[in-house]
Amino acid sequence: MEKISEEFNEFINQQSFSIWQQFVTQLQVAYEKMEDTIDQEFQIPVSEQQVNLLLKRYVVDNVDAILDLHVDLHDGWFRLYATAKIKGIFLEVAGNFGIVHIQADKDIQRLVFQQLTNVDVISLYCQSYFKTLAVRGAIWYFHQRLKKDPLGLILSHISLAQQKQDIIYVEIGRWLKKSKQIMDTLKKVQVNHAFVAEEQLILKANVNIGNVINLGNNDVLITEADNPDIHQSTDNSENSQSA
Repeated sequence: MEKISEEFNEFINQQSFSIWQQFVTQLQVAYEKMEDTIDQEFQIPVSEQQVNLLLKRYVVDNVDAILDLHVDLHDGWFRLYATAKIKGIFLEVAGNFGIVHIQADKDIQRLVFQQLTNVDVISLYCQSYFKTLAVRGAIWYFHQRLKKDPLGLILSHISLAQQKQDIIYVEIGRWLKKSKQIMDTLKKVQVNHAFVAEEQLILKANVNIGNVINLGNNDVLITEADNPDIHQSTDNSENSQSA
């Protein structure tokens, strides 16, 4: 009888190990399939209203010189409106831009724009009339004589962005990193690029599957704690002590 019991237990152990191996294999295959699928890029539409709310929260509310910043989104380009107050100079400007590149992940958060037109000065006020004339004259000189736009100089002065020719670089990480929720999201979903549609910004992104299922810190999919033999031996030990 004991021999039959031992053979039966051995049979059960062998079957349990076989089933466990099959489970691990199936889980690994499922993970690889999921990784291949999620690795594909997908699109996230962001409305014009949402973009302007983000600009207010993460730029206007953090840069004292910027009083207002909003965009009108069109097919393939956008018009940016900015209101600023710099050393007693109040100005409202607008210009047309295109998107060169957008990157937002756990390491880099950067916007790269191309300036398509010179900025139009909508309003300009200074503490004195003569200072207003001087500023208007400087803008005219930039546009007509230097064939440049003073926007890059203004953005650099208020530490908002850097400009090289007609390309503007904005490092937005200094604001986004203040939000734990955003940075946690960027560990799982990274934005690779974007394009502008009518009243929409379309983000191209993909999921970091390793971080989504908590594999970002060298975690392994199957650990020794998942071994059924450990639980079986623990249960047998507890039963022996109870007896």
